[in-house]
Amino acid sequence: MFSDLVVAYLFLGGTGAGCCLIASILALLAEPTEIDRFLVYGIHSASAQTWRRFFSALYIAALGALFLGAICLMADLGRPDKLLLLLFYPTPTYMAVGTWFIIVCSISALLCVVLWAGHMRISRKCLTVLSIIAGVSSIVVMVYTGLMLSDIRAIPVWNTFWLVLLFVLSALSCGIALALCSSLISGSLTAFYSTLVRLSKVDAAIILIEAAVGFFCLFSVWSAAGGLAGPADSTGQAAFDSLESLLVGPLAVTFWVGFAFIGLAVPFVQDIAISRKRSNLMRMGKSSSSALFILSTAACVLFGGALLRFLVVQAAMQPIGYLVS
Repeated sequence: MFSDLVVAYLFLGGTGAGCCLIASILALLAEPTEIDRFLVYGIHSASAQTWRRFFSALYIAALGALFLGAICLMADLGRPDKLLLLLFYPTPTYMAVGTWFIIVCSISALLCVVLWAGHMRISRKCLTVLSIIAGVSSIVVMVYTGLMLSDIRAIPVWNTFWLVLLFVLSALSCGIALALCSSLISGSLTAFYSTLVRLSKVDAAIILIEAAVGFFCLFSVWSAAGGLAGPADSTGQAAFDSLESLLVGPLAVTFWVGFAFIGLAVPFVQDIAISRKRSNLMRMGKSSSSALFILSTAACVLFGGALLRFLVVQAAMQPIGYLVS
């Protein structure tokens, strides 16, 4: 079964990919005249400095999360040669494909950092292509972990496509949270407050959909457990035990209080508060109270994202005995 290092890898890889995707989408949707001004004047313009600080911070945060995730994976494998075997294994696996795309995503994010730091001159067309590569590779990284788990039929709590959607939505939400944190730390929160308000609105919608997908994910596990009729075989019993451990068993407090309340409900309400038209939280980026409010929102989202991976892995632990007996 997966170790805590793999759980950390799943969380950091998804979060880094989500942040990279958000940064790439914002770069693609940015005002062309502003992008041209940055590409022409680089670090020699006050306006260009603002864009440099904002996008550099986003891509550095994404790259940092991806790098830490890769370290967790290598630490779990134990030896570097195992990683090489994983990458060059003759038959493609979800893990191998995901690892390759993490490398592609990391390299493209690094190039974006170099570009937005003003150390490289390219055309707007090249910037668009680089942003697309970073965005597409990020999507693959976000999707593959859920596909990898859902393809394991022996573990019914994982064997549902709803888990794929749940992981993708969580990665997007965590990516937005990381983008908010990096914007605040880089001092570009005030300059891009309208963009970040829109991101908060998007995050609120994502959290709402994530909660609905989470319900359907649990419902699919309940169906696999036999529904009202109860378990009919060892697989159904395993599904029932996983569901029971999450909802009323040893994982219940972590699930309801940690994930459902702190990880979903609290940041949803805070996102609504941030995105309200009359709210001045984003305009007061230098205020310690507003900064703490924004950081607490992001922290709750990231906490919930980490707990989600932990719970998904732990829920599969208890029923293992039924599947091997």
